[in-house]
Amino acid sequence: MKTIQIPHPEREKVTLEGYLLDGSLKLGQEVKRPAVVICPGGGYLYLSPREAEPVALAYAAKGIHAFVLRYSLGWDAAGFAPLKELDWAIGLIRAHAEEWNIDPEKILACGFSAGGHLALAGGLLGREKPNGLILGYPATKLVMDGNTLMCRLLTGKDEPTPEEARWLDLAPQVTADAPPMFLFTTGEDTLTRRMCLDLVTAYDDHGLLCEFHLFQKGPHGYSLANATSANGSTQVLSPHVEKWLDMSVEWLFSVFGEPEFRDVSTSHIMDAMREMGIDLDAGAEAGNA
Repeated sequence: MKTIQIPHPEREKVTLEGYLLDGSLKLGQEVKRPAVVICPGGGYLYLSPREAEPVALAYAAKGIHAFVLRYSLGWDAAGFAPLKELDWAIGLIRAHAEEWNIDPEKILACGFSAGGHLALAGGLLGREKPNGLILGYPATKLVMDGNTLMCRLLTGKDEPTPEEARWLDLAPQVTADAPPMFLFTTGEDTLTRRMCLDLVTAYDDHGLLCEFHLFQKGPHGYSLANATSANGSTQVLSPHVEKWLDMSVEWLFSVFGEPEFRDVSTSHIMDAMREMGIDLDAGAEAGNA
C-alpha cells in the first residue's frame, strides 16, 4: 500500500489523503477495485481522528482503496463548501481511476455523524455523485431542538432563513435516482436514531436499495467500535457493533460485484533470478546431462 496526499487547488486547509493498494506487488492488486471516500464527523467544527485513518486502514485491509477528505470547517464551511470539496475529491479520483487501479463506477462516499450528512448530501445534491453511500449514525437534519449552529456554519449566516435550513434537511430530498445506501446506528443514539429511520423510510418510499442496521446498544460516535479507533475509551468498544464494517464490505460487493482476479502465480523467484542474470535454461540443461 502507498499513501498520497493531494491539496485542494484553492483551499489550503483542504486535502485528500489516499490509501492505495500497491499494484506493483503483482498479487492481483492491478485489478480495478472499489474506493471509499471517508468524511469524518465532528459537527463541521473539527474532524474526528477516530473516524479518519483507522477507518481508511480498515477498508484497505479488506482490499478496497480508501481516501480521507479533510474538508472545510467552522466559518470556512460557508456556502456548503464541504459539498463542493467532496465533488472535487470524487472527480479527482475518477480522473485518476486508471492510474490508481480504481473502478470509476464503484466510488462510494462514507461518512459519520456530520460527515454522514456531507456524504449523503454528495449522493443527493452533488455534481460528482458517488455510486454508493456508507453512512454511520449520520446527522441528516441539522436543526434539532433549536440548535442551528451547523446551519449557521454551512450558510455563513447568523440567522439562516427557514428555506436555507430546510435545504440542509436531507431525507426529504431523496429522489428515485439516489445511490444505494448502507446505514447503521444504535437504538441508544438519541441524536441520530430518528433521523436514520426517516432516511430509511424515504429510501423505502422510492423503492431504493438500502441496508439498515439498528444495533441495540451504544452511544453516538462508535466509529469502528474496536480498539483501533477507541482512543482509550471503553464506551465505544462493542464486538457486536464492530461487525458493521464487515457487513458494509459484504454489502458493497453484493451490490457492485467483487473484483475479478486472474489465475496467475504469486511466486516471482524466477523473475528475480533472471534480473540477476542467472541463466535458468543453462541450469536446466546441466541437470539433464
